[in-house]
Amino acid sequence: MHSKKGSLLKRWHSATISPKTCASKWQGQYWEDQDEDRVVSCASCRSFDPANTRCSINFGTPLRKCVVSSIEAHFHNCKGEEVLEIGFGRFKLARNLIVRSGGRWTGVDPQQDTSRKLQLGSGGYGHASELPFADATFDRVFGVQSIEHWGQRAGGVRTPSSYSDCFQEIARVLKPGGSIYFDAPVHFHGNEMFIMGDTEKLRSLFDPAVWTNVNIERWREDSTPLERYTPSPTEFRDWPVEIVSYPAPEVARAKAEGVVWLLVVTAQKVTT
Repeated sequence: MHSKKGSLLKRWHSATISPKTCASKWQGQYWEDQDEDRVVSCASCRSFDPANTRCSINFGTPLRKCVVSSIEAHFHNCKGEEVLEIGFGRFKLARNLIVRSGGRWTGVDPQQDTSRKLQLGSGGYGHASELPFADATFDRVFGVQSIEHWGQRAGGVRTPSSYSDCFQEIARVLKPGGSIYFDAPVHFHGNEMFIMGDTEKLRSLFDPAVWTNVNIERWREDSTPLERYTPSPTEFRDWPVEIVSYPAPEVARAKAEGVVWLLVVTAQKVTT
């Protein structure tokens, strides 16, 4: 639950965000390469305030602070781009950066009224497995904490979508060379792949004939010197419904030892 002060600070940050400031803050390489992944530890993150041993993002949970930092890093330059957000909700930070840096934002969300007419430059009904746009429409497609819900089983909101089908549909509406960005919490909720932090399974969804430059960023998996952020027991209630493909000891270990961190996946559609 967000406090009133936290909600106000979040809205103020989104309303006043500057692409130029973000570009300066996040210029150059902000991660460390480890094996196949990019690791953004708290100690090395550009949002870390070492003098006060805290994150300089002054609102939200530790996970939300990482989401804000990642959006700042990835969306400060969208000049001339057509950008599609899948599952846009009410969080406008990325949307504001896109527009202020010279791009055009369009959004689809399955919770919007189906009668809401959808056109470029506005938001309306739609979902990742069936995007109501022509081929090669967008330069960039992204989602902020929405990808983990596409294949979600718990809640009975709708039939879970196939991730392969969703990425195929996203590739269809992307221009050659276009890019994607999706972030999701690990050891939290949604589809089992994200609850368990199965980055190998996620990578396997990207057909090399269609996608290139597939990168996974791991934000706050190493929180030192800040506090560990562990999943709430309330999140565990859905795990038995969601998790059907992983052995019980592995799930028990995730409950007992897992920390919540932000997974970010980016990739480009091949040009030919």
